[in-house]
Amino acid sequence: HRLGPDGPLAVVAAIGTPTGKPWDTEPEPVPKYNSVVAMDALTGDVLWQFDEEPWMPHGAAGDIEYLTKPNRKQHGETPVCLPDVQGVPLIAGDGTVYGSSSHSGDLHAIRDRDGNGVIDKSEVSVFPTGNCFLNSPSLAPGMLVAAPCWGPMYVFLDDQ
Repeated sequence: HRLGPDGPLAVVAAIGTPTGKPWDTEPEPVPKYNSVVAMDALTGDVLWQFDEEPWMPHGAAGDIEYLTKPNRKQHGETPVCLPDVQGVPLIAGDGTVYGSSSHSGDLHAIRDRDGNGVIDKSEVSVFPTGNCFLNSPSLAPGMLVAAPCWGPMYVFLDDQ
């Protein structure tokens, strides 16, 4: 997909350090890193990279809380999500890249508006869900849908 109507043909990828099992207590947690990288689809050159804040807990957001949820086993619920580093990033038609963090549970909307190859804070919108993601968000005309582990499902509609 292109990074905008006149942007380059691009490939986006999630790279990073997976979280551990939420019940791990030894050794001390170490920082885990997550990034979304946009690359030129023809050359492989990095167009930009967005780095999340380092994540310190052993487990992913929501996994620790869900693990201790009363009566979860009695209802046949899966004990933990244990996600990959992120859902697969998604490129929208306007060039916005959506990333779903499996560390913090944040949904990021990333766009290099000035085209300088550096993603600054003003080029990222964050929607914190509090629950890690196993899958990427989905797009339909006028709609973005994201469903982190343990829910709920979030639906964002265009203003138009």
